[in-house]
Amino acid sequence: MKEKAAKLGKFNVVDIAAVVLIAVAMVFVVWKVVLSDRGGEDRDVTMTYRVLAEGVSSDLYESVQKHIPSQLMASGKLLDGEIVSVEQGPYYVLGSDGEWSPDPQHVNLYFTVRHHTTAGDVLLSKVDEQEIRIGRKDYTLKTEYIEFHNAILLDIDWEFAEN
Repeated sequence: MKEKAAKLGKFNVVDIAAVVLIAVAMVFVVWKVVLSDRGGEDRDVTMTYRVLAEGVSSDLYESVQKHIPSQLMASGKLLDGEIVSVEQGPYYVLGSDGEWSPDPQHVNLYFTVRHHTTAGDVLLSKVDEQEIRIGRKDYTLKTEYIEFHNAILLDIDWEFAEN
């Protein structure tokens, strides 16, 4: 009986290592929870980006013009951003003679979109759940009146507000 009582009061190397590991883990968790919020404050960011809708019917340009500016929309809710302008450009096709020429039936539409968001330590280029990345070819540009699928993101510019 005395042997059991004596063993319970003693620590071996494995017990000490386990206690030290648990203490270090607790200090790390407290440090992450308490001190991680001390990083940079959230800053207001205005993200302006250009989107290309390629090879659309030429009569769509006039229809789209009527609805500019137009507030962005996703999943049935309006977002804090809008299409501020649209420009048209030629859409080229390869002719039977091997030369590229403008297609009179189709145009390229270049949309300028402005979105307001906030950024902390990391700037996430997202509009709602959609990531905004240059070169992305599967972007959906959507408002209450306009929707283009498989549009291409051409460029992005960020303007940070002074806090």
